Amino acid sequence: MSLTVSAQNKPFSPPPRPPVPMSSKDQEQQRAEEMAKKKTEVEKSQTAPKVKIPVALAGRHITSGNSSVDAIVYEAASQTGLDPCLIFSVMRAESGFNPAAISHKGASGLMQLMPATASRFGVKNIFDARENIHAGSRYLRWLLDRFNGDLRLALAGYNAGEGAVEFYGLRIPPFLETQNYVRIIYARYSQIHTASAPPAVSAETKPAETVKEKFPTYNQIIRSTSSTQ
Repeated sequence: MSLTVSAQNKPFSPPPRPPVPMSSKDQEQQRAEEMAKKKTEVEKSQTAPKVKIPVALAGRHITSGNSSVDAIVYEAASQTGLDPCLIFSVMRAESGFNPAAISHKGASGLMQLMPATASRFGVKNIFDARENIHAGSRYLRWLLDRFNGDLRLALAGYNAGEGAVEFYGLRIPPFLETQNYVRIIYARYSQIHTASAPPAVSAETKPAETVKEKFPTYNQIIRSTSSTQ
């Protein structure tokens, strides 16, 4: 039997100097500093820079009912090149403007981000309004670019995932939840920019070519708004 003592069984070496306990005054100061730091972080997360509403959207914009959230939406819209009304429309359908909303599938926050999507777009705190809105907006922009400006497919991708849209041949997946989601948001968003929403057409009963003719793309909707200003 070896008499060698394993590293795990060796006693720990004493520290060069014994630890000095903090005085009550030092402990109170440390707690005060930690509380002040946390308060600053909370205030920073809840405060967003004020962004002027674009003149072109005056009278057409919608609101979350929270000025701080509205400011973040316009900031995100400016950075992604999205119409803020689109972000509001998606947010309204996703969470009803509730920053603490959690779905039964695990989607969280104002834009109802799934954990994988939040991580994909660099979110550290999924319930931080600014992080959540910016990530959701970047995802919407990415989906619009991926589906060549087809707003309905982008919305379907936001709800069911871009993989599902591609799996079903670049059509709205045959899920009742997704089809209702696209129909409701597309109709509401179109009404913001036009006098009346386009008629709803089922993706299952119409060929892809007919659907594309009846439903304007995101850029077409925006152009129609610009031409009426």
